[in-house]
Amino acid sequence: MINHFVPKTLKEALDILSEHDCYIFAGGTDLMVQKHKSSGLLPAFDKDILYVMNLKELDYIKVDSQNNLHIGGISRFCELINSPLVPDIFKTVFLEIASPNIRNTATLVGNIANASPAGDSIVPLNLFNASVVLQSKRGTRTVLVQDFIQGVKKIDREKDELITEVIVPPADLKFYYKKVGSRKAETITKVSLMGGYKVEGGKVKDLRICFGSISTKVVKNHWIEEKYTGISTNELRARIDDIINEYDHEIRPITDQRSTKEYRTVVAKNLLRDFLRQVK
Repeated sequence: MINHFVPKTLKEALDILSEHDCYIFAGGTDLMVQKHKSSGLLPAFDKDILYVMNLKELDYIKVDSQNNLHIGGISRFCELINSPLVPDIFKTVFLEIASPNIRNTATLVGNIANASPAGDSIVPLNLFNASVVLQSKRGTRTVLVQDFIQGVKKIDREKDELITEVIVPPADLKFYYKKVGSRKAETITKVSLMGGYKVEGGKVKDLRICFGSISTKVVKNHWIEEKYTGISTNELRARIDDIINEYDHEIRPITDQRSTKEYRTVVAKNLLRDFLRQVK
């Protein structure tokens, strides 16, 4: 028998999770697809369901005294797009996610927990070094999104934990973003790249590069970024081929119904070259 829980408070939700192994259901836009069966049949849920979309304690978007952006666990994409607190680069990405009706229902936390290599929101979250906050009756812990997502559909979450918040640190950067898909709207990503940089006195003070859909998780290599931070913009452009070669072992796409691994590899490198040429 499958139980359905609809807690009224966060405490009640954590109490339930301490006793039951549940699917956590908010917008449900990913979960309903995963559990879909033939037309006319109920979704194939095989364990209890905890509905959290009515937990008002998790419905907020705010900025703290250090300018960190805090996004509650049930905040929907439509709310983030309309919030003056959310950086424009995030809105650029969110507006290309699915369709308006999906964005009116889907949550940012759900997109993270789904842990798809094609999850568009995960790319800027990695670029900003964002974290997720997980709560259980045992306590609270904070994990970088890059570490929280461990692979395809694999996340660092215990069954009694609930993702209650996303924390996005501020970033004084110029941004570049390109998403490649089969069409301009309502398309699953074939390859994406987001770059961020800061230049002062002709030198690169901050360099960040994130790829989506080219590996089992978003690719962000801190070692490569730091290696090319501190050099002049002229030297950076002179070493574009070297930087692209540095990512050879990171760019490991697959062939699926949307594209081939050869195509994705070429496009990913072309996007990286295009971004690096704009660092000036």
